[in-house]
Amino acid sequence: MTYRAFALVLLLAPFLASAEDGPTGFILITDVSVWDGTSESASPGMNVLVENNLIKQISAEPIAVNRSGNTKIINGGGRTLMPGLIDMHTHLMFQFGVPDTRTFDHAAMGAAAYEGMQTYLRMGYTTLRDVGGNSLSIARALAEGRFRGPRVYSAGGAINGISGHSDLGLLTVDPYDSVFQKRGDTNVVTGVVEATAAVRTILRQGGTHIKVMPGGGVASNFDPLEATTMTEAELRAIVEAAADFGTYACAHAYTDESVNRFFDAGGRCIEHGFLISEKTVKRMKKIDAVLSLQAYAGYESFKEPEKIPGFTAENSRKARQVNEGTDRVLGWIAEHEVDTFAGADLWIYNMIPLTAQDMVIRKRWFSDLEILKQNTSYAARWLVKSGPKNPYKEGPLGVIEVGAYADMILVEGNPLEDVSVVADYENNVKVVIKDGEIYLNTL
Repeated sequence: MTYRAFALVLLLAPFLASAEDGPTGFILITDVSVWDGTSESASPGMNVLVENNLIKQISAEPIAVNRSGNTKIINGGGRTLMPGLIDMHTHLMFQFGVPDTRTFDHAAMGAAAYEGMQTYLRMGYTTLRDVGGNSLSIARALAEGRFRGPRVYSAGGAINGISGHSDLGLLTVDPYDSVFQKRGDTNVVTGVVEATAAVRTILRQGGTHIKVMPGGGVASNFDPLEATTMTEAELRAIVEAAADFGTYACAHAYTDESVNRFFDAGGRCIEHGFLISEKTVKRMKKIDAVLSLQAYAGYESFKEPEKIPGFTAENSRKARQVNEGTDRVLGWIAEHEVDTFAGADLWIYNMIPLTAQDMVIRKRWFSDLEILKQNTSYAARWLVKSGPKNPYKEGPLGVIEVGAYADMILVEGNPLEDVSVVADYENNVKVVIKDGEIYLNTL
């Protein structure tokens, strides 16, 4: 081994997990109030036993363990044990923002993604869904236990037409020749053949689901919010190609026209949607569609868009439109009890720590119980829709039950009464366990 290679190994050693560092033996958590991710209330005075990476036993009676074996015991002291949080909308490969990301190679963005994932873990997020960006190899390496971090369900580069929301090349550069296209962070396509090929390529590389961009966006420059940037034939080809592999497509769309075109093409998962009408909200309920909630981004971040670095006057205009629509649409979503899950869409490196505040913002429209479910069991219901492309098949996520993955956080206070205690993660998230491994224990 050369001196440089040896030095690199020494530098990375603290961050790399060997087989011995992973979930071996048992973890016994005593005297906790267990909220299982679905129930109306928590069960006090419980004990939970983890064997390797799965939950082995949950009991109000003491659980006997072999103390001479490899058993770690955590006394919960009556605190709340709940499922690890799930964020369903992030972009791990864009943490420097689009303009600066152009100036770094994929190795640097991978390093940034690794740092971001550790921040998510510290907040109690044990699973992330990446809905745009070439994090496919990162997701695979995490699933294989090659390094430490949350689980990642990756869509790879989002698919859209020329001048769509993820056409991120410079104006003077061919959309098919941009740095993002070359790195697989985006997929600009034209027509059914290219759209189908993009889906199959992403799934071949390990994608768990597909992201499409049939509508305009706020931070991009070539697409008004009112634009519908993909044909129904292209969208149908994408939805059907994903279904052929047993998984699904989700769509970035804000308006009635773009959302309903995706529905007409067979899609059922919408990201954003903050400019739709109540009629479309009722259609969502009727066809069992889901809305992925980015409440903080739409309602809070876009209150003063002029202060967002890099935003042009047009970006700010679009942001104000979204801000005005967010309150109205989320009110209808709550009223008509449309299926929801939550992803904060706070993926810039200095905004990731605000992700947990997305739960607090949602108190405007949803109960504390509903909010917790949106980040646990409701999210997990859609993760399993990846079907055979789901890399985590040993047990369910988003719940605390026998046979489930041991992804749990121990929280000071009762989040069922106020989710703000979870959002104040620095003071209240005391223990983070992911896949049967203790990542944080401040007790």
